[in-house]
Amino acid sequence: MDRSARSWARPPRADVLLAAGFLAVSLVQVAVAPIAGAALSVLVAVVSTVPLAWRRVFPAAAALVGTAVWLIPTPGGYLLLGYVVAVLLFYSLGAHDPVRWRVATVTAVGVLISVVGTLLGPDVWQASIGAALAVAAPAVAGVLVAEHRAQNARLRELTAQLVHERAAAERAAAAEERTRIARELHDVIGHEITVIALQADAAAAALARAPERAAVPVDRIREAAARTLTEMRRVVGLLRDPDEGNGVLRPQPGLAEIPDLVQSARTGGTQIDLRFRLPEPLPPPSLQLAAFRVVQEALTNARRHAPGAPVRVRVDGDGPALIVEVHSGGAVPDRRADGGHGLVGMRERVRMHGGSLSAGAVPDGFLVRARLPLPVEALT
Repeated sequence: MDRSARSWARPPRADVLLAAGFLAVSLVQVAVAPIAGAALSVLVAVVSTVPLAWRRVFPAAAALVGTAVWLIPTPGGYLLLGYVVAVLLFYSLGAHDPVRWRVATVTAVGVLISVVGTLLGPDVWQASIGAALAVAAPAVAGVLVAEHRAQNARLRELTAQLVHERAAAERAAAAEERTRIARELHDVIGHEITVIALQADAAAAALARAPERAAVPVDRIREAAARTLTEMRRVVGLLRDPDEGNGVLRPQPGLAEIPDLVQSARTGGTQIDLRFRLPEPLPPPSLQLAAFRVVQEALTNARRHAPGAPVRVRVDGDGPALIVEVHSGGAVPDRRADGGHGLVGMRERVRMHGGSLSAGAVPDGFLVRARLPLPVEALT
C-alpha cells in the first residue's frame, strides 16, 4: 500500500478519540457488571465501539462490523452505549457513503439483525420496532444531510461559475469597446494624420530651399486636416450613444453642466441633494467629461433600480483629486439586468485618467465613488 492509500485509510483523529472514549466506558461497564463471560464481554465491548474510528472512512464496513456483534448472545444485558453507537454508525453510513444501494443494503441488514436479536431476547416483541428505528432513522437522516451538503456544493460551484462568467462578460465588453475605438481611429484618422505629417515635412523643406513652392504642401495639409475633422466627427457620431440626440455635434458636457443634469433629474421626480465644489483651475475637458458621465450613469441607475429614493451627489475638487460620489437609497441595483455594462463604461473612463471607481452596496443603499487625480497644472 502506497503512502496515499495509507493516508486515505487512516481514520480521522476525532473519530479515533471518539472510539477510544466509548471503548473506555464500555470496558468499565463490563468490568463492573459483565454482560457475559469476562472474555466475551470484553470482545463485545471492543467490537462494538472500535468501528467508530472508521465510521467516515469505511462507513459501510464499520456499520456491518458494529452490527455483527449483535449476534453474540449476552445474557447479562447490553452495553449502555450500544444504541448511541448504532445511531452514530448508521448516520455516518447515510452521510458519508456515496453509493446509495450499498447504504440501503447495509441498513436493511442492520434492521434485520436488530429485529431478530430483539425478538430472540427477553424483551417484548414491540421492542423490535424501536430497535429497527434505531438503525433506519439515523441512516435516513444521514442521507438527507448528504443530499443537502451536495446541493450546497453545487450551488457554490454555480455561484462561482456565474461570477466568473460575469467578470468575463465585463472584460469582453470593455475589450470590444476599446477595439472598436482603436479600429476607427486607426482606419479613418491614421491615414490622414500620416498625410499631414508627410506634407508638413515637405513644406518645411520647401520653406528652407524654395519658399514659393511651400504653398502646395500647405494646401494639401489644409485639405487633409479638413478631411480629418470630417472623419473625426463621423467617428464621434459612431461612438455616441444613439439616445443622445439626432447626430448633431455639440460641445461635450463638463463639470459646469452637472448642476443642470441634477436639475433635470429633479424635474423627473428624483429627490437629489447636490454638494458641488469645482477645482480651480478647471481640469482638462476629457476629465470633466469622465466625471459628468459617472454622475449621469449613476443617476440613471438610481432612477432605474430605486425610483423615488433620495439621492446624494457630491462633486469635490478641493484636493489633489476630483471626488465624485453618488449615493442612492432603496434597492441595490441588480447588475444582471444589463450585464453591468454601465459600470464597465464608467470604470473604463475613470481608468483612462489614472483614477479608480468603486460601486457597491452600503448599509443604507448603493454608493458609486470615483477618484480622478487632477493634473499638476490644475493644482497650482
